[in-house]
Amino acid sequence: MATTDVDEAHAKIAELFCSHELAPRTRASLMDMKLRSLHRGDVGIEFLDYGADVRIEPEGLQDFHLVQIPLAGHASMQVGARSVESNPRMATVPPIDRPFSMSWDGGSPHLIVYVRRSAVERVAGQLYGNDAVDLGYGMDLSGSAGRAFLRAVVELHDDMISRPQFAAPAFVQGLLADSMVSRLLMAMEPPAGEARNAEAEGRLVRECRELLERHAFEELTVPDIAECLGVSVRTLQTALRAETGATPSELLRSIRLDRAREMLLEANPREQSVTAVAEQCGFTHQGRFSALYVKAFGELPSESLRR
Repeated sequence: MATTDVDEAHAKIAELFCSHELAPRTRASLMDMKLRSLHRGDVGIEFLDYGADVRIEPEGLQDFHLVQIPLAGHASMQVGARSVESNPRMATVPPIDRPFSMSWDGGSPHLIVYVRRSAVERVAGQLYGNDAVDLGYGMDLSGSAGRAFLRAVVELHDDMISRPQFAAPAFVQGLLADSMVSRLLMAMEPPAGEARNAEAEGRLVRECRELLERHAFEELTVPDIAECLGVSVRTLQTALRAETGATPSELLRSIRLDRAREMLLEANPREQSVTAVAEQCGFTHQGRFSALYVKAFGELPSESLRR
């Protein structure tokens, strides 16, 4: 959609997100809005450029979260007495349970990631064992966790714009969405009062790697891993995020892929098959295994087997 009419722009954004007040900040600001919106299930990705200095006062998000990333320029968000400045290296994450207002400068097109509250709570429950979510108001996009989130958004976007015959199967679409949401949670500022101990985190990550390598072929859940290490899921997730930028599940998958590669390179292609190796390493879907393998090592599993 593209429009120069303020009322039309206001109506479309209200339909897409929520009721709000929208107005140019100065009389000289002429609206030139451009919008592209993609939604699938619980997630959405928007490109929004008002083309003018505007002020936005939403009535409240309530049932969805947003991550707002200026692709250029500057914007700000006011929540009570707190002001959050945003730019291409810092995103704003509006609250869903309290009033806020925003000011966007002209020349600050935004990439906006939309996630339903229920999806965030579900993924948070899987990551932390607790669906209580307090995201904070800002996301640093310059660190490893922020960059990982952006990569997950791009991967999801690329699949969403694929032609139907080339789109991923439905269950893979769900995995892409959940991966993006988990990266969102991992990239947020740590909750206030949660102090970090770098030495203890490093030791925990080493112990986690050793545990996963010993039990790589077993059915492991994140709560199982945390329980074996004697820590909470949240503590384990925070330590892995700080040191590796990965979730426990992603680390386990990486170890399984490494083990699969070792087995394929050592195997006799007349006596062993890619499918058998994949199943031994915990990969039950051959197509997904091949895609992950190519992404990790730059060649097909069958090519490694024939070496």
